[in-house]
Amino acid sequence: YKRACEKFIEARDDFEAKLRQISFLRVIPSQANYFLVEVLPPYTAREVVYKMLKDYNILMRNCSEKGGFDGKQYMRIAVRDSNDNNKLIEALKEIDNNK
Repeated sequence: YKRACEKFIEARDDFEAKLRQISFLRVIPSQANYFLVEVLPPYTAREVVYKMLKDYNILMRNCSEKGGFDGKQYMRIAVRDSNDNNKLIEALKEIDNNK
């Protein structure tokens, strides 16, 4: 169990570092199995969630319409295995490069 936790922490830290390379995301530090990220202009969370599902078959959660976010654009991104995490990062990089 301890080794599994250590592996997860390593995967989460690596994923966080890669998410921070996406210019339109502001990553909120996390100890959980997901990250809350603020989507910065020129995109909205709704646009990114829609594009990820439509173009890459990746499901993400738009949290912007939940109470307490004061109209800011937030998404929830789950930490998965390295293959899934890297697939998501590559898709986000493509979106970032096409703005």
